[in-house]
Amino acid sequence: TEGAVSAALGVSRTPVREAFLRLQAEGFLELYPKRGAVVVPISPDEATSLSEARELIETFAITKLLTENDRAPGTLVDELWNLVTEQGKHARARDVAAFTVAETSFHLAIVAAAQNSFLTGLFEALRDRQQRLTMTASARLVVDLDDIIAEHEKLVRLLEEGELDPALSAVRSHARASRRTRERPR
Repeated sequence: TEGAVSAALGVSRTPVREAFLRLQAEGFLELYPKRGAVVVPISPDEATSLSEARELIETFAITKLLTENDRAPGTLVDELWNLVTEQGKHARARDVAAFTVAETSFHLAIVAAAQNSFLTGLFEALRDRQQRLTMTASARLVVDLDDIIAEHEKLVRLLEEGELDPALSAVRSHARASRRTRERPR
């Protein structure tokens, strides 16, 4: 309820009410007047749609990057290797929350490098949903973080070498593997 959340956070009910309304508008909460709110579960259709949208944006970004240049910019490649290293550190610590943040930052870096502010903003908006999905799924699925890291390493090498078609294939495989993993119960 608004009262319970405002008391737990030590704030008035007004910012909590505004947050609840925004979360409802974004499809994260269902509000029940005078009773409280319930977090809306992620449907299989939402998970698939989210993954497909992210795949579409990311393949556009890679296409733009590698058709306008011989290879991905060195600053991007360095950033991606740093994020892969960070993912490895979080995987070894079995810190799925931190891994998820680094993993979504990896994909966002690729999209942002394409310098399309509209698509970057859209991808950022999808990031919260992706993190929610990953955190929810990791509690009930077998997720091999090392496999994700290996896929990311492969993608960085392909971007570094300017290999457009293999890079696009790698992104599509990565997205589709993620969808298959979510469909497979633990």
